[in-house]
Parts: sequence; C-alpha cells; structure tokens
Amino acid sequence: MPEKQTRNMKREIVMYASSCLVLASLISCQDTWDEHYSAADIVSEDMIIWNGDIESYIKAQSDLSTVSDLLEAQGIFDSTDQTNGYTYIVFNNDAMAGRDTSYDVELAMNMVSDISVSPSKLEDGLGIYTRLGKNIWIYEKDSTVYFDDYKLTKKVKADNGYIYYIENVIPIRQSVYDMLKGLGDDYSEFVSLVQRYEESYFDKENSTPAGVDAMGNTTYDSTMSVRNTLMDRYTSDGLKLWNMRSEDFVSTMFIPSNDLIDQAIESALDSIPVWLGRAATDDDRTKFEKWIVRACFVNKRLSAEMVSATAADFDCVGGYQLVIDETQDAETYESIEAARWRPSVQTVNASNRIALSNGAAYYLTNLKIPNHVVIYRVKSKFYELWGAMTDTQKEKYFRWTNWISPQILNDAQTEFTLSETLPTMYYHVLTAIPSDEAIADSLVCSVTYDGLLYNSTTGKLTEAHLPAGEYYLRMGFKHSLRYSINILFNDSVLVEDMLLYAQGSNFHFDRGSVSEMTYYGSSSIGYPEGYDWEDWIETNEKAVAYDTDGYQVAIVTIPGNGNFTITIESEDDSYLYDPTSGRTKNNVTQLMMYHWCLRPTSNNY
Repeated sequence: MPEKQTRNMKREIVMYASSCLVLASLISCQDTWDEHYSAADIVSEDMIIWNGDIESYIKAQSDLSTVSDLLEAQGIFDSTDQTNGYTYIVFNNDAMAGRDTSYDVELAMNMVSDISVSPSKLEDGLGIYTRLGKNIWIYEKDSTVYFDDYKLTKKVKADNGYIYYIENVIPIRQSVYDMLKGLGDDYSEFVSLVQRYEESYFDKENSTPAGVDAMGNTTYDSTMSVRNTLMDRYTSDGLKLWNMRSEDFVSTMFIPSNDLIDQAIESALDSIPVWLGRAATDDDRTKFEKWIVRACFVNKRLSAEMVSATAADFDCVGGYQLVIDETQDAETYESIEAARWRPSVQTVNASNRIALSNGAAYYLTNLKIPNHVVIYRVKSKFYELWGAMTDTQKEKYFRWTNWISPQILNDAQTEFTLSETLPTMYYHVLTAIPSDEAIADSLVCSVTYDGLLYNSTTGKLTEAHLPAGEYYLRMGFKHSLRYSINILFNDSVLVEDMLLYAQGSNFHFDRGSVSEMTYYGSSSIGYPEGYDWEDWIETNEKAVAYDTDGYQVAIVTIPGNGNFTITIESEDDSYLYDPTSGRTKNNVTQLMMYHWCLRPTSNNY
C-alpha cells in the first residue's frame, strides 16, 4: 500500500475529558492513548493529537480540502520533510471561499513556517516567520489568542509540527515600511522627512570575505544595507531593538498629511517669539520636523481604543540611537527619550485602522508640536535682567518689602569658560540688604518679581508669556547663605523656612542640578539644548555643571496663558544681617539671587 495512503488511514485522537464518561470508555480511551503516545505528549484538553505528519492530517480533513489542493498545487507538501518541525496556519473551506485567488501563490507560502511553534509559545508579541518572508504576529485579547486580526479556533499536534486553524484567511498585507513608501502625493512631506535620515552603508556583518588585498586587508563581496540615523533603535550594547523597515519588529505608524505638517510647524514657529522672546530659526524648524518623525512611529501594535481621543498618553519609540564618530572611527549608542503622544491632541481616524503585516497605521486628523518640545526651557539670570532695566522697569517688575538697595555684585564666584565655542558662565548676583527699620523690628523681608526674559542678542527684555501647563521650577542663589527663605510661585508657598546655610549647596548658582534626583527624568534634562556633558568631560571635569537648570524647587502649574510671579521671603534675615563684610561676596547675610528656570514637563502639551 502506498505510504501516503497508509498515513491517511491513521486515526486522529481527540483528547476531551467528556469523551470518556464511563469506566469502559475510559479504559478504551486510555488503551488507545497508551498505544500511540506517552503521558508527556499531552499538551492540553483542547489539543488534537494526530498520529501522522502534517500533510496526512490536512489531506484527511474534508473541511481543509481547499487548503490541501492549494498547498499541493504550490509544491508546499513536497518541500515539507517528515523529520523536521513546521507550523502550518490553515483556514477551513468556508473561509477560503472568500479569498482573493490572485494571491494564492503568496497565501500558500504565508501558511507555512519552517519552525515548529508549540501552543505554549503563542504569547502576545510572538512573530511566526513564514516562507513568504513575513511574520504573522500573535496577539492576546480577553485571554483569546489571535493570529493577526483573526481568532485561533483549533490546535493540532502532528508528528512533524503543529497545525493552527484560524477563523478567517489572513490577507497578504503590506508592511509598515511598504505602506510608507507607497503613500500618495498628499503625504509626500512625511515620506520625505523619514527618508531624509536614511543612508546606505557597507554592511560588513552581512558581507562575504572575498580575499586579501596587497596591503593584507580583507576584501569583501560587499553588501550594502540601509539604516535610518534618526529612527533605528538599539540596546545599550548595540543589539537591534527596532526599525521601521524590518518585518521582525511590530510598529504602529501615524500618517500626517502635508497640510497637517505645515500647520503644526508654522504654529510652533509662530509661538517662539511669544513664548521665548526671540525669533524662530532654521534649527527650530529642524527640531520640529525631527519630532514629527520620532512621534509618528510606535514600537507596538496599537488598537483603535488605544489611539482614540479618550485614550491615555503613551510613549513612542525609545531605546538607544547609533552615533558614528567618523573622525575617531568609533560607534557609540546614545539614550533617546521617547516622544510623548497625547491621543486627545494628536487625533486620528480610529475607524479607519489599516492592518499591516507587522502592525497598523492610522491617518491623522490633527497634529501639534507639544509645548514641551517648542519650549526646551526658559532661564533668566537676575544680573542680566537688572542690568538691562530702566529705573521705571525696576520699580514695575520687582516689588521690594524691607529689602533695600538692590544692586549687582560681580564675580560672586569665578567665571567658568568650558570652550571658546560656548558662552562663558558668569556668576554675578543680584543683592539686597534689610532696611534699618526691618533690622530694628525684625521684620519679614521679601521681593516679588514678574517673569522676564533677556535676549542676549538684542539686549532687550520681554515679559514672559508662557502657555498654561506644568513646569519644573529651578532656582539658584549664592551657596551657604546664613538665613532661611520661603519661595512662593503665584502666591502659592512651595518652600517654607528653608535654611540656606544647610541646603545652600544645592542652590549653588545654577550648578545644583548635577545632583542625582529621580524627577529629572533623564541625564540630560538639566542642561542647555543640544549640550551633552559627556562630550566635554575629558576637556574639563566640571562640564557636568555647565549652564544647568539649577536645583529643583518644585513642579508648578501656570493656570492660564501668560506671566507668573515668584516671591522670595526671609523671616530671619533682618535680625541675622551683619554689615561687617559690606556688600562683598563674603557677606552671606545679604540677599544674593542668581537665576530662575522653568522647563515644561512632558505633561505640558
């Protein structure tokens, strides 16, 4: 008898407890089981165990005749060895009846993986790599396993692998990257922004050595690959973590139209003179364009519920970015803070979810550059503000009570020049002393000032006009002052009776933020935009203290668009004040203020 016919005559054994209700039946079932399998072969009660290979099972099932004919016609069975392990993904005749037959060749290849994947491995995020070169991704929803968007309905174990029934035919989907490249003219700006950061490079790892040249160097049968210098992500050790081009990684892509990109960028650029008191630059535009690319990709498949206007915020792709130093012929990996996505602001057409082979895509209906991206930080030094003011402005913007004779004290600490290419940091302070009346009666001394910005290019002042939202407030004084202070923001007490003599080293000018604190969020959050202290640490070990935000006072909220006030009070400076050292830097009983800084949190959107 032919071998295939023999295999087709072998019986399937279905392990259901309900099939053995009486003792005789139980004994019969046990005898049949013992004849073919040991107890170790039991996978679960809903697993069908087939005594034969995958081909014989499929050909023996009347409800898989269409699949059987297709696999036979495409030569799939001929390339399936009985001794190897495989995974077959199949659909019954009713499901196959509605398929697009023009993709039958691709469908047959997409139904087979040359790796045997057991049911215990069918966990959310698993990709089953098929002969078509695509992954069919596993998802879990309400404790139910889905292959792509379709439910797993039946599991079969054969001698050479597993067969999984799926409720409907899985379409031959394009990948995220294929969809990106195929977008029409209305989305050309987005495609161009992504491709701006793509480059071809010699891929040594995937190139085959071809010989040795006259200098003794290995030559290669060169393989050129593509990488995206902005978006490819790695682990800290350089292992590939995610990229948008590979079927090996799951992604969600948000697709903005040309009009949405233009509107978002122009709105952000228009905000800069109002919020930052300076003109917008080409660098600002580039930053916003980069943010759009970084924000429009997420390294997971997001459901329509997860991107709806009522969904919670989430982070986009994080990880590490490859940094190539061609001058040193060196590669390093730099931590990248993930872009924050707010579904209530960055709205999508959630009803038009595009299922892709390695994820999903949504078309945007609104796009905004977040406030915390437009405003990196605003920082003002009191000596610059005071020095640029007229007498009228001094009276308007600084309201003094029992502190008198405000003046600038130069060089409260030696200046700091890190490089000729970076601005020198000067440590001049704004000082004041208690009035005679305050000293005599031990009165509370205070100063309340409005938020002002100083433009070092024009030398002009502007009143702060910031968007409503949440900010880190950071400040600096001369260190080790002998009195205590209260700090208020918009009349709300943030710090009360803080002894600067004990804690003054934290508020050491603008250098306190180099302290380790969890609320900084990342190692670079306390520094100027574009500055990385690690690039300078070999030049000067004090690079970690260059132009930082200063020590954190609190997280504050500006309730509405506009300005704010900060108040500094001291209840004991009036009776601790000692005039012996005059108005020099050694008199640590006088008020000595250096700066304030506001940096929007990621919640400031």
